[in-house]
Amino acid sequence: MAIRGLFCIGSLSLAAYACSGDSVPNNPQGSGNVASVVVDNGPSGAGGSANVPFVDVTLCSPGTSHCQTIDHVSVDTGSSGLRVLASVLTGVTLPAVNASNSNPLAECFSFIDGYVWGSVLHADVKVGGEVAQNIPIQLIGDSAIANVPSDCASTGSSEDTLMTFGSNGLIGLNQIIPDCGSYCAGNGTMAGYYSCTGGTCSNVAVPIANQISNPAAFFAQDDNGAILQFGTVPATGAPTLAGQLVFGIGTQANNALGSARVLTVDKQNGFFTTTFNGATFPTSFTDSGTNALAFNDSSIPGCTMNQGFDCPMSASNLMATNTGRNDASTTVPFTVESADTLFATSNTAFDDLATPGVDDMTFDWGFPFFIGRSVFMAWDGKSTPGGTGPYVAY
Repeated sequence: MAIRGLFCIGSLSLAAYACSGDSVPNNPQGSGNVASVVVDNGPSGAGGSANVPFVDVTLCSPGTSHCQTIDHVSVDTGSSGLRVLASVLTGVTLPAVNASNSNPLAECFSFIDGYVWGSVLHADVKVGGEVAQNIPIQLIGDSAIANVPSDCASTGSSEDTLMTFGSNGLIGLNQIIPDCGSYCAGNGTMAGYYSCTGGTCSNVAVPIANQISNPAAFFAQDDNGAILQFGTVPATGAPTLAGQLVFGIGTQANNALGSARVLTVDKQNGFFTTTFNGATFPTSFTDSGTNALAFNDSSIPGCTMNQGFDCPMSASNLMATNTGRNDASTTVPFTVESADTLFATSNTAFDDLATPGVDDMTFDWGFPFFIGRSVFMAWDGKSTPGGTGPYVAY
């Protein structure tokens, strides 16, 4: 799951959809399965961000032309499902998804750095030229269910506002399609879903069909995976960085797998194994929703100014090996630069930003991993030229 960790770097002008780094891999402009992605300072009022990829998402009342396009929705391969702030969804009304007892359904979804609370609604979801019809999404901070259950509030800090969430929404494109799966389908006491009535919300089991899920798995075509593509940036970063989100793997001329190495991941969490400095990290994953490479290395000092990030005395050139559940492996060279040095540039896109990991078992290949690469994510159970998902390939 994504750590997210949006870091505020001060007030910068909102960047245009233009690339200040090197060019992105070439895809035909106007392709229906391609959506433009940009890394910039984030939406106005969010306080600034770094290493956050944003895409436009259009929401429609199911089966109608009543729609609203939401800009600056962050792209997160570490979680599943579309989540949009209630404060920005002002142009369309969406119908509620009901729990098994016919009461409105809500969800408490936890990230490492906090939680979001909101109702579950039906929507047609459009990204680029692709459409997922009548799927569940989360409306974060919905005033219709303002009372947050105590077991949700106890999981961390609320991120139900633009300032705390850092984007207008989040589109989760994880290889594991539903956000909770069989656990929430069979567990009505500890699940993150709630049945709400009269200002009171109680835990409830929710079938997978009603869970908030990766919307790209429900497109009418190009529904077996996606590619996130970005060009390179200088060592000190770039003011903005343009990229592409290409849907489908091997379904069109612009999404061929080519020579990318396929690493299968486990079907519960999307994990593979990373080996670094002689240590093994068995619960590792690729995660565009975390703005830094997150791993533990006691030899790298922390920052004085930007606490919580790594600040080596000079740029550290490192290397790790990723191994899939299919025993396929790749070696990944990477660099860690001082976050104090990087953030002083006021740039927003860095390929060498790092932070300590959540534990000694996990290497979170955050957004810097995606810069300068085409990273393929194949959805669980979907057939592709590289085999049946779930897998990551690059």
